[in-house]
Amino acid sequence: MTPVTERLRRLAVLLLAVTATGASLAAGEDQEARHWLDRVAYAASRLSYDGTFVYRNGDSIESMRIIHRAGAGGSKARLVSLIGEAREVIRDNERVTCYLPGSSSVRVGKPRPRPADGYNVFKPRGDFSDHYALMLANGERVAGRDTRLVSVAPRDEWRYGYRLFVDEETGFLLKSELVDGHGGVLEQIVFTRLELPDVIPDALLQPGVSGEGFTWSTSGAVPGVSRDSRWTVGWLPAGFSMSDRAADAAGAGRMPVEHLVYTDGLASVSVFIEYLDAQGEHLEGLSRMGAVNAYGTMVAGFQVTAVGEVPGGTVERIGRSVARR
Repeated sequence: MTPVTERLRRLAVLLLAVTATGASLAAGEDQEARHWLDRVAYAASRLSYDGTFVYRNGDSIESMRIIHRAGAGGSKARLVSLIGEAREVIRDNERVTCYLPGSSSVRVGKPRPRPADGYNVFKPRGDFSDHYALMLANGERVAGRDTRLVSVAPRDEWRYGYRLFVDEETGFLLKSELVDGHGGVLEQIVFTRLELPDVIPDALLQPGVSGEGFTWSTSGAVPGVSRDSRWTVGWLPAGFSMSDRAADAAGAGRMPVEHLVYTDGLASVSVFIEYLDAQGEHLEGLSRMGAVNAYGTMVAGFQVTAVGEVPGGTVERIGRSVARR
């Protein structure tokens, strides 16, 4: 794997999958569709569950098991890859730990901050209807459960659309599809099994490997770094604003990678800024990995990469607008 490919892969896996919904309708129906989005947000945070899902991104297909326990003290989750290279991710309120037995390594990072109520980060903003149109319909059966279909269609060319299949009983998101402007499916997540136990035992949330003898590395925000960025993004699609900014450690002797996150409440774009020396191989132009598009360019000796599950033209225009203060 070339350094450029590895850098793109590393940036892409940092993105959170944003699942939401496509077409216009009357105000009353719009409110009903929003109600189903609220149910999705609530269920994702407040339900305890044990399920198996299939994830398809371009030509890549993975099967994974996810175990999530909700509680008054916060949530904890374990994600286990069931095919291909062995991987496990454990997340709680304090850290995200990724176990990679194939390379005998463990990576530890800080989770991105969440709002006080723990779930409204997934809710559409007040100006949501300016940028997306909703439609509600009967959905198909998924994992043996009846669903309602919530569709979200973008009102411009800068974002993708979504189709959500929501469990009628619980509001749990059983299937999601990210779709392009022609209705083609770019990314799909489908649950094949879902259990909703009253209790999730501690043992199910422990990693399958101890990590003993592995190489451990820690990343996260660099202490003492100001929230004020030395960089500015000159153009964003209407409705996008900054949701997070961090300077992540990049390794001994290297400058931290600045990470700026912009979102419209559904779609998100990350801008990574990393100093490269003269010999460093850089990413230039557009690249794509399944549903993820990235645009790289050099600005004053720094690698600037805009990446997100949005059309290629969006990340390119954002990337071209980045400038140093």
